[in-house]
Amino acid sequence: MYRILIGQFKHETNTFNEKVTTLDDYRRRNLTEGEALMTRNRGSESELGAFIEIFEKRGDVEIIPSIDADAIPAGTVTKETYDYIAGKLFDTYKKEEAKKHIDGICLALHGAQVNGYSEDGEGYLLAALRKLTGPDLPIVITLDFHANMTKEMVELTTAMFPARYYPHTDFYDRGKDAANMILAVLDGKAHPTAAFKQLRMIYPHIPTAFEPINGMINSMICEAAAEDVYFVGFDAGFTRSDISIQGSCVYAITENNTEKAEQLCAKYYDFILKNLEAFEIQITDADEAVEEAMKHEGLSIIADAADNPGSGLYGDATEILHVLMRHGAKKVAVSTIWDPGTAEAAWEAGPGKTIHVRLGGKSSDKVGSPVETDAYVRAVTDGNYIIKGPMKKGVQVPTGKTAVLTFGEFTVVVISNKTQSFDMESLRANGVEPLDYDICVVKSAIHYRAAWSQVSDHLLTVDMPNITSFDEKKVPYKNVKRPIFPLDSADVIRSLG
Repeated sequence: MYRILIGQFKHETNTFNEKVTTLDDYRRRNLTEGEALMTRNRGSESELGAFIEIFEKRGDVEIIPSIDADAIPAGTVTKETYDYIAGKLFDTYKKEEAKKHIDGICLALHGAQVNGYSEDGEGYLLAALRKLTGPDLPIVITLDFHANMTKEMVELTTAMFPARYYPHTDFYDRGKDAANMILAVLDGKAHPTAAFKQLRMIYPHIPTAFEPINGMINSMICEAAAEDVYFVGFDAGFTRSDISIQGSCVYAITENNTEKAEQLCAKYYDFILKNLEAFEIQITDADEAVEEAMKHEGLSIIADAADNPGSGLYGDATEILHVLMRHGAKKVAVSTIWDPGTAEAAWEAGPGKTIHVRLGGKSSDKVGSPVETDAYVRAVTDGNYIIKGPMKKGVQVPTGKTAVLTFGEFTVVVISNKTQSFDMESLRANGVEPLDYDICVVKSAIHYRAAWSQVSDHLLTVDMPNITSFDEKKVPYKNVKRPIFPLDSADVIRSLG
């Protein structure tokens, strides 16, 4: 009987966001300990859901649940917050190891955590964990597509499985990869060796369904079909991490063959280097996007990408609403505006009442002015719903006190806890049917595409005023290592080899 400890400690840190991430931020989204971790994740298409499924099917594994912590992306994780969550993980290991030997550890991490101790939050966590376990205990982890992968992370783990796709529709599959790998290691059937090669590139918000990255990923998957190759992948890094370790990379896992892993990394490193110019973002002017949406027959989706809470932005920017109103847009639904004060006022008034609001535009003077109007309270809800779309299917989303407000041609879902619009449930769970509208505005950059493309083929991305631009070339980086693409030209990067 193998004893395997599982857990999750995720954070995608936007270093441009001045609001630090505290334990309360984790509590608002997800902070679950012990057996409650099993209940929350069993049956979900998440990494933890995959760990549980694979280990329970195996039948000879005792699962040791530790902590499940996942906060909305925002500013730096405080030391106190890190200490509490990491401490729970370490304490579980020490307590259970004292009872009976733990055979391995499977963790779901993000890879872009910056905390009060280190810009490499996961490397810092893994180093502390290794001090407890020693160098030989199998530790297998999953990572986000936007992990800032480091040499330390590679050296401190037995294997890592970063998400392949953007939108990240494969968290569940990577979780299964990780669970199956640790079992193969424990069974003596796998002896993984890994390599990675970092690129001088800040990967823009380009879906992996687009070329040339789509073809590259398909080729990597074919490589991993070889008997002595477990995984070949591209990891994007996180664009809103203004840190020295920022940058995309290629990563490979082979069967006891470091040289082959290095050769695979070099092959795809060279491919990306040759095609750097293809990795540049395409953005539609806001006025053009609104005009195009108004002319389109059927539902149009406008992604307010620069205000994506999933990248650590505030989610209360209003400039796209002002543009829509200026153009006289009809039948508009907005998913969502983060404004706890307005949501509370709507709750106090109750459905059927009209209240005066100053909606959104409160987090920063860079996100647009509040929409000041009289609004009808169509509904209030507790804001809890379960994702039904392809990404994170079965995962609970707690948006806190939520209100549906209508004014003029607009229906807006106002939330108290920030989240991005993963799927249509952000509207439907609050009684708003997207197909009843001509235009839906979503607070998301790319992830919305996984689900929203099922109801519309007209997806538009705009870059509205915010604390940072959606365009990497306009982001005020100070700490990334230069030269780096696209801040510096492709020719300069290629000249460095």
